[in-house]
Amino acid sequence: MKKQFMALLILFAATNFLSLTKAATPADNDKVYTVEEIIEKAPTLVGQTVTVKGLVSHICDKTGRKLFFATADGTKSFRFNAGDKIDVFDENAIDSTVIATAVIVEQKVTMESLDKQEAAAIAAAEKAAKAAKVKKPVAADHCTSEAKANGESTTATPLQNIQTLKAKLNKQIAEGKNNYLSFYNGAKCNEYKIVKK
Repeated sequence: MKKQFMALLILFAATNFLSLTKAATPADNDKVYTVEEIIEKAPTLVGQTVTVKGLVSHICDKTGRKLFFATADGTKSFRFNAGDKIDVFDENAIDSTVIATAVIVEQKVTMESLDKQEAAAIAAAEKAAKAAKVKKPVAADHCTSEAKANGESTTATPLQNIQTLKAKLNKQIAEGKNNYLSFYNGAKCNEYKIVKK
């Protein structure tokens, strides 16, 4: 009985040692991703903490809490949202190489959500048209960096982009795929540094 207990204890210790050794080795999420890699791999990294190194093209003018990494060719971007340890991102990060860490999240956009956005965009367009008649400026509510991060056209109006997304979702549903569109970003970014200005 003692021998069996000792053998079991040794087996248990060996198993725990192997699992501790495995946990101590660097995981894949210790990798530093490029902007192109994170855009491609985000769907497989949901829920994981990742680090991205790339050129920051924009920080949200309204809140200062959204930082946008741009691809090398400038045609796409990936958004990181500030976590609770960051009040606003440093404006010096714009046009700088930055290393930032965040949790990858998936945002699911349904047809109901797009219908609401479409109604709001129509109302905003009507308000802008009225303001133009009386020479009142109306702020745009959708920046080009956000459009790039969502794979939208940067030359289309917000209403046109919403209608394009609705058409894409209708096609996806007709093909028997998901009844929502997925968009990915980095959330809870509490750690970043400017490495090159």
